[in-house]
Amino acid sequence: MEQLIFWLAGVLGVPLVNALKQRFGLQGRAAMWLTAAVAAGLAVLALAAGGLLGSPAGWEPEQLFTAFGQVMAAATLAYKLLSGQ
Repeated sequence: MEQLIFWLAGVLGVPLVNALKQRFGLQGRAAMWLTAAVAAGLAVLALAAGGLLGSPAGWEPEQLFTAFGQVMAAATLAYKLLSGQ
């Protein structure tokens, strides 16, 4: 179940990133940083939704990096599938 949360967060991040890119007219490097920021935020939300965060003092860097990687991978896969690339 825990892995499903990260995949859903990534898939939901694609329309969010696309909407923000359109809204602010971002392209290139700025769009890449926006994508990374959204993925990081969604990773933290996914960890919280899965009850894996507890208190901020109990956060482990590996946990956050793993969640970020999974959300970013899911978002990339969803983007590729939706855009036909």
